[in-house]
Amino acid sequence: MKSQKKDGADRKNIEDRKHAEETQPATERDLAAIINTIPTTVWTTRPDGYCDFLNQVWLDYVGMTAEKAQGWGWAEAIHPEDRKQLVEDWQSCLASGKEVDTEARIRRFDSSYRWFLIRANPLKDKLGKILKWYGTCIDIEDRKKAEEALRSNERNLSLMINAIPTFIQVSRPDGTVLSVNQAVLDYHGIGQQDVLKEDFRSRFYHPDDAERLREVRDEALNRPLQFEYEQRALGRDGRYRWFLVRYNPLLDEQGRIDRWYVAAFDIEDRKQAEARVEQAYLRLAEAQQLSKTGSFITDLLADEHDWSEEAFRVFEFDPSAKVTVQMIRNVIHPEDLPTFDAVIARGMTGTDVDFVFRIVLPRGAVKHIRGMARVMTQVGGHPLFIGALQDVTENKVAEEALDRARSELAHVARITTLNALTASIAHEINQPLSGIITNTSTCLRMLNGDPPNIDGARETVRRTLRDGNRASDVITRLRALFSKKEFTLEVLDLNEATREVIALSLGDLQRNRVVLRSELAEDLSPVFGDRIQLQQVTLNLLRNASDAMLSVEDRPRQLVITTRREGNDHVRLSVQDAGIGVKTQDFERLFEAFYTTKSGGMGIGLSVSRSIIARHHGRLWAEANDGPGVTFSFSIPCALESPSATAPS
Repeated sequence: MKSQKKDGADRKNIEDRKHAEETQPATERDLAAIINTIPTTVWTTRPDGYCDFLNQVWLDYVGMTAEKAQGWGWAEAIHPEDRKQLVEDWQSCLASGKEVDTEARIRRFDSSYRWFLIRANPLKDKLGKILKWYGTCIDIEDRKKAEEALRSNERNLSLMINAIPTFIQVSRPDGTVLSVNQAVLDYHGIGQQDVLKEDFRSRFYHPDDAERLREVRDEALNRPLQFEYEQRALGRDGRYRWFLVRYNPLLDEQGRIDRWYVAAFDIEDRKQAEARVEQAYLRLAEAQQLSKTGSFITDLLADEHDWSEEAFRVFEFDPSAKVTVQMIRNVIHPEDLPTFDAVIARGMTGTDVDFVFRIVLPRGAVKHIRGMARVMTQVGGHPLFIGALQDVTENKVAEEALDRARSELAHVARITTLNALTASIAHEINQPLSGIITNTSTCLRMLNGDPPNIDGARETVRRTLRDGNRASDVITRLRALFSKKEFTLEVLDLNEATREVIALSLGDLQRNRVVLRSELAEDLSPVFGDRIQLQQVTLNLLRNASDAMLSVEDRPRQLVITTRREGNDHVRLSVQDAGIGVKTQDFERLFEAFYTTKSGGMGIGLSVSRSIIARHHGRLWAEANDGPGVTFSFSIPCALESPSATAPS
């Protein structure tokens, strides 16, 4: 019974083995079909590395037969530059039993190469013995190109970042430095490893900025927003320079800060320029305050006005107020409003203007303002003016006081000069008075005759009237010269005024044996001036010329007074003497106050004379003659050229 059961089991085992042997080729065929169908290359090798199988995908890709590829024939499809390294890596893995993971270029059937990732794992038995190697080749050509493009972009970006003349820094969310570009390294004279050290900031940032920067950074680094600050950084030359540092955050998908990208710009030159501008502004503001001169930039058509602090101070406007033309007009002195309006009208046409007017302050005080405005540029068809205005009130007060002093001094000079002419004046008056007495006696005798000589008496009365008028004229001229009047301008004949001075001085000149010759131009234009003061100047020049010849004995004491036109708009009066002359170095000093070459002179005549001529917008000078003596001359404008009928300032 047992024997029958055993025989049955043996028959069953034999049948199962036969069935397995019959079905095994079909399974292997199915597996081979699967391996050849999957869209990747598959291969197997023996434990020693001998390739015993490559799937059809691999064979079709390289265009090789299975017989040629088996063994080590597959190596022919590997790029020559990669073949040696791949074989070495493969042999190393065979020896160590480690997994294969490498890259190489494999030739395609069309002779082009593509990159593949080659991987293989060993199949081991329970004892760890390698039975077989199974591997794949995965096409990574596109990935390699993408990686190369990325590396190229990274290289280009790195080159670009290192080439741009700006300091670049990448920091962690907490602000610690990850990397900087070459510009930072070159400026500090350090390497990339130095930037990563903890003491980087303390070593290269100015100590005076540390606390301020710490407060700014601690607050700003916690917010995902751009921020900036200014700081000083130490260069390799041992000097600090100012930088503008700007932080820009890179956020992750959750909106959290992943990186800070930082750019620093050298602003040292700008800071120095700002410091210079600030100093210049302070100096300008101080100078404006000291000189009471304000500046402004104005667009009259748009009624836009940018005033300096001193300009507001001069007008006593609120610095926060918006200045307008009407606001200015409201404080202009009523008498000066027409002049002010005319200036504004000219300015609106784009014409440079000068102005002088008075303003009346709310407290009742009056200020004198002088200024100018020049067209700086055109903006939108509007002329933009730049100008200055000055409070000249103190100058005006001083000028008025000076004018009074000049008048007093001129009056003293006239009296002094006339005192010296007393004898001549007495002679001038005595002659007509004597004639009157004589003529009166003669007239009485003629009337007492029998019969009376009526015709003779009539003629004698005429002579008496002539002598009376002559004496009256002398008194009139004296009264005018002795009079104390303010500076008064009028149109006058300089020749006529000169003849009056000659008549007054003639007796004194004759007593000093001076030969006077007058050459007065007949076509002389009228002048615009103060008659008495111009006569005073002429009288001073005549007296000085006469005195200069008192010691002359070897030649005639000749004095020549001339008038003539000078150009188209001036007339000149000259007094030439034949005296002892003046040293060259003393010509200009002659006009200094209290300088004199006379033993008994006061030294005020020529000084006062030059002041008078200057007020007539003219000039007074002296020059040596070709022969002996000196010529004094003054030149003043003709009446037609005078701008107004007011006294010069």
